[in-house]
Parts: sequence; structure tokens; C-alpha cells
Amino acid sequence: MSAIRENATHNLERLDFSMTAWLDGARPEGMICFWKTTMPEADRKRGIVIDDEAVEEIFERLAGDDRPNRIAIRWLLAMILLRKRRLKQLRVEHRDEKEFWLFARRGAVEGAEAVEVLRPELDESAVQALADELGEIAAFDG
Repeated sequence: MSAIRENATHNLERLDFSMTAWLDGARPEGMICFWKTTMPEADRKRGIVIDDEAVEEIFERLAGDDRPNRIAIRWLLAMILLRKRRLKQLRVEHRDEKEFWLFARRGAVEGAEAVEVLRPELDESAVQALADELGEIAAFDG
């Protein structure tokens, strides 16, 4: 269980309790609210966490990069942005035996230029390699 309380200096602080302690009556003085929480396992592998703006920045930075691994990463980022509703799929076009997905940016005005993303051919090992490379790109500041 977690609780928010006002301490002696009138600041808010969060306190965490085991369920056993909470059920035994442990309550902080000055409690404002409480909620049940679940702590993740200590040895659980954490996923890559990147904020939406960073995903969009990397997506834009990769536009026009024709290296196959970067095309694949841009595709993966487009799927993330589509899921987060930062992009809206408009249509799919086939040219020169390649598949291009066209997207509109969230909030784009009617008739704005579509964002074009080449769909790469990916197998399971390629997806894992992409996730690893995405982590490296996200960590790069310059």
C-alpha cells in the first residue's frame, strides 16, 4: 500500500507499506490518501522507456536515411507512434515491389503532406536486433 501524507513541515510525502503492515493497522499521521500498489519483481527485465517526444524526434531524424537497419527502426517507431495515436494511417502504396505506408501527424491540417514510411521485411531475430539498436539510438545525445 502507498499513502500520501502532509509532514510536520507541511510538505507532501509518499510512504510505502507492506500489505501485512497495512492490514495490521499501520497508518501515517496526516494521511491525505492511499492506494494499493504492486511492486515489480527485482530481477524482472525492464523494457526501453522513451517519452513520446523523443520517439518523434528519432523518427524524424531517420527520415531519408536509406540504410536498411535505419529503415527498419523508423518503421518500428512509426508503429509505436501509430499505437500512441501520434500518427494516423492514411493508406498503403505499392511501388517498385516495395510497400510504403502513408501517415498523417496528429493535429495536421487537412491536405498536409503525408509522412511516408517504407515497410521492411522483418523476422523475429531482426525485431530483437532493432529493439537493441533503438536502445543505442535513444541513448545517443549528439
